[in-house]
Amino acid sequence: MHNAQRITPRVILFTIVTFTTPVTAAIYQCQQHGQTVFSDRPCGSDARVIDVSPVRTGGRLDQGSDVEFYQPPQRRPAPDSGCPAGYIQSSDLRRMRVQAHVHEGMSEAQVRYILGDPERQDGQWWVYERRGEETGRYRFRQGCLSSWR
Repeated sequence: MHNAQRITPRVILFTIVTFTTPVTAAIYQCQQHGQTVFSDRPCGSDARVIDVSPVRTGGRLDQGSDVEFYQPPQRRPAPDSGCPAGYIQSSDLRRMRVQAHVHEGMSEAQVRYILGDPERQDGQWWVYERRGEETGRYRFRQGCLSSWR
């Protein structure tokens, strides 16, 4: 008797889930005060039933259609500077720019992005000044930052 009481709620739940049928209702469309209105009941004398196809679940959404899939443009690889620092991620470059921080092996373009254009060049040295005073010298060999002071 004890097992029969435990099974009964399960059987009832199984029966409800298994034998329920989907409910369908008519959808009506009509005009009210110049606006299109949709309702589950006739909403006026001009109400007409709208036929709605059931929604499919599962499967592919592009079945039976000529869909062109978006293809992003091909990205060009970042040019290799030939310097030991190599490619530096743009987010790292922005952080270095805020900190005005350079390191050995960076390319001229990377240093120029971080520090800006030098006020003058003295041989292999780029000279940066502020208010007439020298703030730094950066030496490049074969296009790569080799030392600074």
